[in-house]
Amino acid sequence: NWLVTTRRDEFLRQFCRKLLGYALGRGVQLSDMPLLDEMVSGMKAGDLSVATLINQIVLSPQFREVRGRDYISKH
Repeated sequence: NWLVTTRRDEFLRQFCRKLLGYALGRGVQLSDMPLLDEMVSGMKAGDLSVATLINQIVLSPQFREVRGRDYISKH
């Protein structure tokens, strides 16, 4: 209850940050902030479910265009 009421904004931001980082397989970077902000805004408004967040991540350029993909596939 305390997290949902007193620390709601911080909890939602950290939840979205961890979910995004896990999905990307790396830490969240400055270039990810617009996507993270969009995810948090949707959660605050009550418009997004966890399934919708995952869909939003999967459709994002960060997820679809993995940096270093050429390097990984050659080694």
